[in-house]
Amino acid sequence: MNKYNNIMITGTITTAGEESLKIYQILVEELSQYASNIYSPIDTIKFKGSNEEMYVRAMKILQSTDLVIAEMSSPSTGQGMELQEAVRLNIPIIIIAKKGSKISSTVLGSGKIKKVVSYDEKEEIKGKFEDIFNY
Repeated sequence: MNKYNNIMITGTITTAGEESLKIYQILVEELSQYASNIYSPIDTIKFKGSNEEMYVRAMKILQSTDLVIAEMSSPSTGQGMELQEAVRLNIPIIIIAKKGSKISSTVLGSGKIKKVVSYDEKEEIKGKFEDIFNY
């Protein structure tokens, strides 16, 4: 089983509704068996710093991240910035998105996408990572 020190989950924050928060929570629970530390949009929502402090925090977290999980069911320009930094830092990315979501061709063409995982209902996320991490 692959074990990571730090996994960062990225996703929309400014338009995150109850459904997005539930998805992030499921991701945190699922991924906690594969990493010592999980950083998620839930943590970012709770962070009360300025815009500049939020940016610095995200970039600093990425510097120690081993894997990025990008929840891409909803568009997010901030997530795009985080993913570009992950590409620059040579961090592998796994995309997860609701079936039918439009995933940016720029992201897909980055060369860092390890896998794209899709789901219909949020409960389907449970168990989706077992095959990815157990190799």
